[in-house]
Amino acid sequence: MLSAALLLAPSMAIAGKVDDLAKQLASDDYRVRTQAALTLGATADAAAVKPLCGAINDSNQTVRLAVVAALGKLGKEDGAACLRKLKGSEKDASVKTAIDKSLEKIALGGDPPPPRAGAKYYVAIQVTNKTSRPNLEVEGVVRRAMQEKLLANSACAVAPRDETAAQAAAVLKKGKMSGYLLIASVEPFDYAGGNLKVQLKVTMWTYPDRSLKAEFSPWLKMQGASKGDTKGETQLLQMTGGTAADSFVKVAASL
Repeated sequence: MLSAALLLAPSMAIAGKVDDLAKQLASDDYRVRTQAALTLGATADAAAVKPLCGAINDSNQTVRLAVVAALGKLGKEDGAACLRKLKGSEKDASVKTAIDKSLEKIALGGDPPPPRAGAKYYVAIQVTNKTSRPNLEVEGVVRRAMQEKLLANSACAVAPRDETAAQAAAVLKKGKMSGYLLIASVEPFDYAGGNLKVQLKVTMWTYPDRSLKAEFSPWLKMQGASKGDTKGETQLLQMTGGTAADSFVKVAASL
């Protein structure tokens, strides 16, 4: 039942505002609560996090799974604390597995929205990490920065991280868009001379087939940084990720 509902939720019309959906989470019918949770997850509205967190200890396993999935789809940092708290008390193995998946989604920025009408470019993002920091942490910073910058441009849509080639082909055909893959390699952090240099080496390919189209390497330097300055690293990663997205748009427009 949950699988079917998950498939239906992204395509259904949002049935009311967040506060109306929040009221449905108190319904006596678990099916209504399940659908309300999934629909809240599809709103892309940060205000949906609070009612979902309030329903995270629902007595029905299907509802808890829906709430967990919705928080992951929203991708908001506030939802991560609720999920971690639930994991500490949750006894159902399937719910625990879902929590881990949703926490990963939040770290990576959540699910991108479906392509808007008139979008020209459908962009998949792949991040490789050559630093000593955890892969998920680094990927999350870079992917979030690139995704947010791309989605701020009406010409761009972003592909889900786990999308298959067949799914990509179907989306591209329906939206009549050009598909591109950006592979961003995060180079080792350079602290030479008391400065911090952060660099991305980005290759731009067609998508889902892979034909190399361009390469660009945005980098930034921060003066007076001590080795292991994770705050500085994160700040420069965010900025270089945004610059990489800008570079893509310029190159794509020239092809």
